[in-house]
Amino acid sequence: MIRDLDDTIEQLLTTQAEEGSELATASISFELPNADWRAALEGLTVNCYLYDIRENRELRTVEPPIQWSADGSRAIRRQAPARIDCAYCITAWSTANDDAVREEHRVLSQVLRILLQNPTVPTEALRGSLITQIPPYPTVVASDDVTNNLPEFWGALDQQLKPSLNYIITLAMSLDESPEEGDMAPRPGEVRITVDDPSEAED
Repeated sequence: MIRDLDDTIEQLLTTQAEEGSELATASISFELPNADWRAALEGLTVNCYLYDIRENRELRTVEPPIQWSADGSRAIRRQAPARIDCAYCITAWSTANDDAVREEHRVLSQVLRILLQNPTVPTEALRGSLITQIPPYPTVVASDDVTNNLPEFWGALDQQLKPSLNYIITLAMSLDESPEEGDMAPRPGEVRITVDDPSEAED
């Protein structure tokens, strides 16, 4: 699920980057931006590092969703999904000899604009298991949660303070297995009827 979220964020940034912008030519990375990673950079890169995963209890609901069968004739009551907050620290890294900081600031601004323009993830950007996620997909851009420990965060990576965006997206995690078709209930007002095969009846 989290890998699909990475792919979704990459799809969102690459497809909505303005043609000819710095972001349109930048690479997207999800690795830890430590010294070894920084030393291997070969061009302008946007790093989206997942630094925190936790349950969002404010969005918890006790109302169980209903899942219908493919033909729409039967349904099953599922457990209410858990809502999980995934927090990313998004930074820009330039290898330019001149004006590197300004290039980083420009691409970071372009990322921020895209995230603000999409308060929820567009359907066309969803990848993998997120395609069947239960909406909505709330996001928080530039939250102050991460700022309390920024010096410690970058100090642990042997890096001076770096401008960053704190991007939080909430997923719905199913708590039960997908039901078999035979386990699904009939629609309200309908009765499931089974007919015995006469040839199998005992004499």
